Amino acid sequence: MNQRFQNAEIKLISEQYAENELYKAVNTIGIQLENELKEFGLCPEECFMETLELLSEIADNGEEILPEIENFWLRKENEYRRYDRQVSDNEIRKSVGIVFGFAILAINSSRHGFYQYTLPEQLMQMVATHKFDGWQTTLDRIFSIPLPDGWFDAFIDEEPQDDGGLADFAKNVNALSKQMPVTVQFVSNQYNSSCQQFMGKMENPRFIAPKQDEAV
Repeated sequence: MNQRFQNAEIKLISEQYAENELYKAVNTIGIQLENELKEFGLCPEECFMETLELLSEIADNGEEILPEIENFWLRKENEYRRYDRQVSDNEIRKSVGIVFGFAILAINSSRHGFYQYTLPEQLMQMVATHKFDGWQTTLDRIFSIPLPDGWFDAFIDEEPQDDGGLADFAKNVNALSKQMPVTVQFVSNQYNSSCQQFMGKMENPRFIAPKQDEAV
């Protein structure tokens, strides 16, 4: 992200992805989440594009993404921090954590075991490691938003959808990112090992609800 979205860029994103299910999900509580961050907050369109960047890396790398999860988190913290080094560590972590939360929501829609269980667990552990004030409540709010089953599978396969097709969606990601790079102000990589206390056993995380009727 090189700069914050201006009004024209926000309008372009909102119009182009108005029918996209992930954008709708982000937009459901995106304005409230932005308002809660008094020093800095991603607008829904910025949050959507940041989430999309992470999902694109996941789609490109598959299981090989696992050792890169921490690097992605730290890269985002460092990237955001450059814009305003006065922003609090808590707001930095919360903004990154929100992006991770929406990414978890998206990949958990998959019917494949790695994306439905293994990767969400690892992303959840990363959020817990860098926890922010109210992180449990914030993630709970994100995970309560419905997203159609199989959304992430369609994203990977670039299967057509009613919004014009995820093929076009994926093709436009890089172009839009170059036109409208998002800027945030994030800082710190404070380690905290309380993930187990909140999530319980990692094979049955509280936020990831297994789909009983789907084959893993």
